[in-house]
Amino acid sequence: MLVARLLEEGHDIALFVSDVDASLPAALSMTLTFERLVYGISGKSLIASIGSDEGELGALARVQEKSGLFDVVVRLDGAETNAPKGRRVVRPLFNGIPSEAGALDAALDERELAIAVEELARPDANSKAYAVETELPAILSKTLNDACGRMIDLLAWECESTPLRPGGALTSNSAGGNRAATSPARPIVLHAVTTLSRRLTRRLDTLARGGDRWAIAWRDAARTPFDPSGGATTIAYQRIADDGRRFLADPFPVVAHDHAWIFCEEYPYATGKGIISVIDLNDPKMPARPVIEEPHHLSYPMIFIDGGQWWMIPEAGASNRISLYRCEAFPHKWVRETVLIENVAASDPTLYRDKRGYWLFFTLCAGSGSPSDRLCLFHSPSLRGPWAPCGAQPLAIDPKTSRPAGHIIDARGTLYRPAQDCMRRYGGAMVWSRFTLPGDHPFSQVEVGTLRPRDGRALLGGHTYNRFGSIEAVDIFGAPRSDLVEFVYETTAVTRGSESGAAKQVIERCEEQTYASN
Repeated sequence: MLVARLLEEGHDIALFVSDVDASLPAALSMTLTFERLVYGISGKSLIASIGSDEGELGALARVQEKSGLFDVVVRLDGAETNAPKGRRVVRPLFNGIPSEAGALDAALDERELAIAVEELARPDANSKAYAVETELPAILSKTLNDACGRMIDLLAWECESTPLRPGGALTSNSAGGNRAATSPARPIVLHAVTTLSRRLTRRLDTLARGGDRWAIAWRDAARTPFDPSGGATTIAYQRIADDGRRFLADPFPVVAHDHAWIFCEEYPYATGKGIISVIDLNDPKMPARPVIEEPHHLSYPMIFIDGGQWWMIPEAGASNRISLYRCEAFPHKWVRETVLIENVAASDPTLYRDKRGYWLFFTLCAGSGSPSDRLCLFHSPSLRGPWAPCGAQPLAIDPKTSRPAGHIIDARGTLYRPAQDCMRRYGGAMVWSRFTLPGDHPFSQVEVGTLRPRDGRALLGGHTYNRFGSIEAVDIFGAPRSDLVEFVYETTAVTRGSESGAAKQVIERCEEQTYASN
């Protein structure tokens, strides 16, 4: 995949195939095969070995004479000494180890998984280490694929004349340090046994009580609205019941004509495809009513008013575009108005407008690796475009604060954006960050708090928060013990005047620019 990408981006490539045996433990290959059967995983694993005679590499010229000097040499061999020379020589690090075995060790030890690219000519230089999403830590295939997929990005960016190094980097210590990787067969086999046990337990739980699933809860917060700039607090929401044949998620409440509604993703298990539906809060026992359905999956119905008209930008990553829908008869009749951005697979596009125009946050869900960690930001002077990226994209790689989780809140002139914390689980919580848009200074954000379910055993997470007027809505994942669910907001130990250090994320590649007022 790395070779194909470099060729597509116009690089001339020569390939030197090492004779050094850097294979991973045989028990890993067996475990990955076992997981594919147990979890029904399709597609080729990125951790699979590629031999020197494989067809994927057959079209490339081998380096016969290694005396030439290349612009960039990417070392994937780990310990090879007889490799080609280059003006720059880089190699991947998985938790500080020049082998995927470092990622394997971290996953088995349940440690934070981090990746980096090391410049061998500058061994003492601190390389940027990025966190890797481990949303399904029980599945090694998923964890290792996410690590390798994002490493492809890092290595491809390092081959550019001006390397792209997005924000969101961890400290060098987070990479795990340079140490020998140990991946004995016993913990790998034990992991495989645990995987099967968890799979069977989940299946039995589903048969017994329906299992864990997404649901929506809401409250009338006229007297006590949630304020991310405030202190720690506990909030109670009323869950909206469902029939067990579908799940409901991504709530966006709306109050119009003295009537309250919640637009959401409805996912019928029978079809296996998300649609956009609306819930009548005046009669929440009524089933959700579909309002937008496409041949592809839809979710995250980001609804807003602009120019006196209701609009919606739902997530439609499978369509490879971001589309704008217009409401013809509120709330049930919607038509696709136009395509805002072509050739982009976006997760949870979130719009914000100020005097300089329109801003669109989203994460990329195209290619390999996690769909939740590459933060992108586009700008346009008008709603219909033209839309342009704010500097080189992505702005950041961070599974904790990248993927949007709802509307941006303007609290007395300070902007806050919720994001999905996918570090340990997809939609494990909602992280709130205070941020500034690019203008006289680059985009920056600092984490201020986390909103998560109080009952961490029955409720495993939540990944969307929105409010409209006095109506607040969240979604939850798990098996609620009752229809009343509580969320806890915990503040991060960062004061308004101390935004330097590890807590601050300054997106260095978002070039300073100003926009004409709209």
